[in-house]
Amino acid sequence: MANSSISLSNGTAKPLLDHIVILVEHNTLTGIDERLHGMFTVAPGGRHADGLTWNRLILFEDGVYIELIAFFDTVDPDERKKHRWGTLPEGTIIDWACSLHEEKDFVCIQREVLKAKSGWLYSDPVPGGRERPDGTVLEWAIGAATAADGTPVFPGTLPFWCLDRTPRKLRVPYESSPELTNHPSGAKGVSRVVIETPQVDVSHFRDVYKAIFEPERNESGASSWHFDVPSEDHAGRHEISLSSRSEGQVLKLALVGGPDSPSFVELLPGLLVKLDR
Repeated sequence: MANSSISLSNGTAKPLLDHIVILVEHNTLTGIDERLHGMFTVAPGGRHADGLTWNRLILFEDGVYIELIAFFDTVDPDERKKHRWGTLPEGTIIDWACSLHEEKDFVCIQREVLKAKSGWLYSDPVPGGRERPDGTVLEWAIGAATAADGTPVFPGTLPFWCLDRTPRKLRVPYESSPELTNHPSGAKGVSRVVIETPQVDVSHFRDVYKAIFEPERNESGASSWHFDVPSEDHAGRHEISLSSRSEGQVLKLALVGGPDSPSFVELLPGLLVKLDR
């Protein structure tokens, strides 16, 4: 359950981990089924409404998913640079998203983050969407963190919010198509999200996490919080941790594995993902 300062009387304002974003090259995404054969089942994705990107999904039993996203190789470089993820390195985890049962409850998140006086706030949701290969149009709104002057937070430092305006089950069909959550690696969900970011302003980021999630726990100098998932009764540590590093930012991911899962899988060249048993 989230921070008790957020109204949870009917459970609808409970923050949920929604998905993890990995940026890949266009050609890599085209051949992703072959690349991940023997590790993950890759579900269809679609073309985003802005016409710049497309994606494929790795769905898990807990209702969370990995989004493998690529810019079309025909996109104008100047247009790509304007995109939130346009200048980030391919082949890496670049961002992650939370969600809510109902978009109307996002005002609770905005209010609590504003009250934290961290110097960061969440903007009002901006419409987005994509079209599935079967022609189904999905709609959502994105709430992203910015400084008071409107400067966006560096992607991945704080979660963005993906708020469905069409049923989430259409965007994330983990229940209607359970075969898509059957992975050779035994992965069943997301166990941990690790954010390592430069020391500057870490304390302010920490204040945002404290406003959204359960009270922090201190382990080996890191700050950590609990997240919930869309599906009930799923194992895993369900932990978000924030720590400092000398330079640059790194996002790491650990999945919930089964008894026969390997300790690690190489999702992409150089991108190792741990499986917690």
